[in-house]
Amino acid sequence: MPGHRQRGILATLALQPGRIVATDHLIEAVWYDKPPRTAMGQVQTGIWMLRTALVNAGGPAEAVQSCATGYRLNSELCSVDVTSYRTKIADARAMQRRGRLDEAVRLVRSAHELWRGPALVDITHRGLRGWAARLEEEHAVALQYRASLELQLGRHEEVIPDLLELVDHYPMRESLHADLMLALYRSGRQADALKVFHDVRQALAEELGIDPGPGLRTLAQAILRQDSRLAPRPATNQPPPHTALSAPRS
Repeated sequence: MPGHRQRGILATLALQPGRIVATDHLIEAVWYDKPPRTAMGQVQTGIWMLRTALVNAGGPAEAVQSCATGYRLNSELCSVDVTSYRTKIADARAMQRRGRLDEAVRLVRSAHELWRGPALVDITHRGLRGWAARLEEEHAVALQYRASLELQLGRHEEVIPDLLELVDHYPMRESLHADLMLALYRSGRQADALKVFHDVRQALAEELGIDPGPGLRTLAQAILRQDSRLAPRPATNQPPPHTALSAPRS
């Protein structure tokens, strides 16, 4: 079996560690709607090659287990980055609820160190495109979550470079523009904050033919009149002030 199909099988198992993945699902992930007549045999061969590769790399032979209806990646014997990533983000949110924002930021940063994106970059199987899109979305949400935590900690100037990069990468996410506008405003850059609003309004009109949502418009008006609710607050586990002004969360 070509190496790229073996990677497709591994990716499908790794994305669902500990769960039995039906052979039919593995076939769909690798060949989508055009499997060859030999697909079942090729999957079996691929599993054998995968086990051999794992053993040669120093891993346990029992990492990939055969089941009645398919195969599973033994999560007790294998460490999967996507699982560790999600665990760290979940732990960060738990720390935030307890008001331990510094610890939450540390956990999110640790999670981001596991990210080697783009997701599934070397795997081109059509059946895995949905998984890749979901992982990219999870990462985008986590990146913004970290920026939100930094804002709550009063690190307005420090987070601006990260937000500029995120806005460039996700230009249609109004919530990112809202965070950037707030960070700029709190750093004494009111004009720059309003320019961000102007730019995103123009981009939305040109690309989608729509206006910014009410949350972003409300935030822009608050910045224009220097609304006192935008002033930095002591670090808490509460949402940042622009949420109270109905800024969007796309």
